[in-house]
Amino acid sequence: MNEPESVAEKNPLAALASAFHAGDAAGLDALLSRHPEFTPMLNRPAPGGAFGAKPLSFAVERRDIAMIDVMLKHGADINGRSDWWAGSFGVLDTCAPDFAPPLIERGATVDAHAAARLGHVDTLTTLITGDPNLVHARGGDGQTPLHFASTVEIARFLLDHGANIDALDVDHESTPAQWMVSDRQDVARFLVTRGCRTDILMAAALGAADLVRRHLDDDPKSIHTRVSAKYFPMRDSRAGGSIYIWTLGGNATPHVAAKKFGHDDIYALLVERSPDDLKLAQAVEVGDVALFDTLAVKHPGLVQSLRKAEPAKLVEAAERRNIAAVRLLLGAGWPLDARGAHRATALHHAAWLGDADIVRELLAAGAPVDIRGDEFDMTPLGWAEHGAVNSPRCKEGDYSGVVDALRTAGASE
Repeated sequence: MNEPESVAEKNPLAALASAFHAGDAAGLDALLSRHPEFTPMLNRPAPGGAFGAKPLSFAVERRDIAMIDVMLKHGADINGRSDWWAGSFGVLDTCAPDFAPPLIERGATVDAHAAARLGHVDTLTTLITGDPNLVHARGGDGQTPLHFASTVEIARFLLDHGANIDALDVDHESTPAQWMVSDRQDVARFLVTRGCRTDILMAAALGAADLVRRHLDDDPKSIHTRVSAKYFPMRDSRAGGSIYIWTLGGNATPHVAAKKFGHDDIYALLVERSPDDLKLAQAVEVGDVALFDTLAVKHPGLVQSLRKAEPAKLVEAAERRNIAAVRLLLGAGWPLDARGAHRATALHHAAWLGDADIVRELLAAGAPVDIRGDEFDMTPLGWAEHGAVNSPRCKEGDYSGVVDALRTAGASE
């Protein structure tokens, strides 16, 4: 009697994908050994992968040494790079810095970009001394080594060896300082002292009061600057938009940037220099209840005008996970069925992000629990279930709390 054909024998490619996504290194090893015809796929862009990433990059992101070793055993190129129009990425460009040593031990090459990112001063010195033009080399997203600089020492070395302090990357057409404004503020401040190009968003994020005043004195209208194509247009239609979208947040204003990084003195300065309609809009954005209440008494028509002109502010507050702003907007009567990104409501976005506290606030205010009509025609419960697996907060979000709150409020299965 013949034994039944196994799933792996019926569809080895599906079995390979399953083993890879399950982190089953031994299973992947066995399958690739039986089916060497699939090994070339290890050096091609992964199906569904972002920016043309190769399969090895996903194992690196998971810090899965066993899986990495199996893939290398079967021919994966540890120095292979992603397939991205603006500039390819290698594993040392994206790995957690403390995970770089085992990759280097396995043959990953430390180029100028990786050396700048990982703080390998000696390696960078050797590379630049051997080829001075490397200070201008383009790497991932078309960034220069200065864009990757993780320390002041690295940045100083690169500048002293001819790096362009205001070089624009290719994908986001942004300067090194703009890339650093969120996670490398000490290096960004150093670049400011060396004369890099600045803007009021950068000044506010860095807490540089004198620089904020200088921008406002030179151009009072700069108080209205926000992270948008209007203020940061792209020359290349393929470009992904200013890096501020990721470092500060889409549509972020100087007021929001100051609050984001705890610079209350800068926020107060910006409010002082803002017209009343902008003050009100920013009070809403950051959840400044005292300022909002003061303006609502002084100019009661402004609240109604803003609510009518920008009903999606509640959605944006939920997207930013700003519960203070959500509460302020709910108290001011913002519409619960307003639509924002993906034609979704605030409840959809809070559910997607696993923000149970905001979900409860919205439900308590009467947000419609089974509302559809978004780009995906899904309920908030559907967004929560999808977000629990796919959202940027899938690992830390309180998705069980969100689902419980939605079901208690009567969400349909």
